[in-house]
Amino acid sequence: MLSTSLFVCFVVPAGLAVLAAVTFLLPPRNFPKNIPTIPFWYTLLPLFRDCDQETLYREYLEEPLKKYGAVNIFFASRWNVLVQRPELLQEVFKNEDLYAKSGNQKKIPYSVIADYTGDNVISAHGADWRLYRSVVAPGLQRDFDTEPVVRNANLLASLFAEQQKKSARAGVLVLPLLQRLSLENVAQSLLGTHFGTLESPQAPMHQMQMTVKREIFKPLFLNFPFLDRFPIPSRQRARQLVDEFASQLCTKVLESHQHAHDEKMANASAGCHLVQAYKSGLLTEQQFRHNVSIILIAGHENPQLLFQSLLFLLGQHEKVQQRIREEVAAVREGGASAILNIPYLMAVVYETLRMYPPISQLINRCTTAPTVLGGNIALPAGAYVGYNGYSTGHDKAFWGEDADEFKPERWGATMEEINTTFRTANRKCGFIAFHGGKRACLGQKFAMLEARLTVAVLVERLTWRLDPTWRKRMTPAGPLSPMLLRLFFEER
Repeated sequence: MLSTSLFVCFVVPAGLAVLAAVTFLLPPRNFPKNIPTIPFWYTLLPLFRDCDQETLYREYLEEPLKKYGAVNIFFASRWNVLVQRPELLQEVFKNEDLYAKSGNQKKIPYSVIADYTGDNVISAHGADWRLYRSVVAPGLQRDFDTEPVVRNANLLASLFAEQQKKSARAGVLVLPLLQRLSLENVAQSLLGTHFGTLESPQAPMHQMQMTVKREIFKPLFLNFPFLDRFPIPSRQRARQLVDEFASQLCTKVLESHQHAHDEKMANASAGCHLVQAYKSGLLTEQQFRHNVSIILIAGHENPQLLFQSLLFLLGQHEKVQQRIREEVAAVREGGASAILNIPYLMAVVYETLRMYPPISQLINRCTTAPTVLGGNIALPAGAYVGYNGYSTGHDKAFWGEDADEFKPERWGATMEEINTTFRTANRKCGFIAFHGGKRACLGQKFAMLEARLTVAVLVERLTWRLDPTWRKRMTPAGPLSPMLLRLFFEER
């Protein structure tokens, strides 16, 4: 009797602990053996060490990815295969049915982040994706009115100048102001509503996003989302916040679309298309909620990160900033359309995205059958496959030995040359900031438009440089951008 009790109380738990440790510490037996395995604790380092993504990449990922093109890596409570080499990425993007999109709602449906992102046009697969795309694509790829974007950029410039006057001896912390800008751009141009985030820092949607992000992007729960299964008070509160965010957002969008929609929906916003699809019964309430949420989430987070990286690089490379200023001044009379046709400005934005893709690492593809990637990397069915955009953008075999240098000139001197370079790099998967294949980012057109117009307004009204007391480093995990960037601004 005693031996049985001893067995139940000690041996069984010990055995389960060993099994769990092996599950976490080592890839499954059917994972590829001919590519390196990054140590299990790599993704946990930001929990215990003051570090940034660039440093971690150089120390742990650069050499194995460069040599093998792919590695086994632990993330989100599972082992995954992370791909870097452009030709391997081409294969993944080309075979959508074999490497199927599988977002948080499929991978970790019990997690808070799955509640946040939901089942949406970015992460869905098959018939659901085709439905969502048919609804939102017309509103995301329309001809956008540039006036709201220019107006918002001017409000941002005024906020930067005002904030600098208040903190004359210190640089301005730019992230909160950039979030307010990107939220308002999404509201007006994509969702057809108004948040008032540039008028007041107390605007509800800005405050809600600041609160939600503090909970969502905690490294511990990103790496071990299974913890969200347990009644941890902070995670229960996080789940409640996510629900409040989505409810407030959907209520705001519905209230802003009480007007009758044109039958043909000519040049209507994505918000208009979503409301119409919901009211007509094409989308369920949950599908409407998830897709409105993801347009706000992706539509403001990624541009916000891009804006911050742009300001960082232009503050670091003041000659580039000055050249943009001169070229914008030369076409001022031509308005927004002339600005959008400045080759150098386009090249600067592309080069920023190459060096610092906002989503530096994404693991959201799942093999639907056993396959062999690149002719020699055997993958079982159900294996999650992802890619490291930072690594691919710095691939010296593709971009040359100067791949780590900020050189907008590499894209070309004319719009035709720049567009050709972009199309080639995008097709060959050397540039994946907008992902690739038929699942490429639907918001690319608007993101490029708002980035160029915002920079153009800022260089006309302000000059800026890095705060010398700011410690240069990138975010430790998750989305990639300069960490807590501070800049000194001067009005012109």
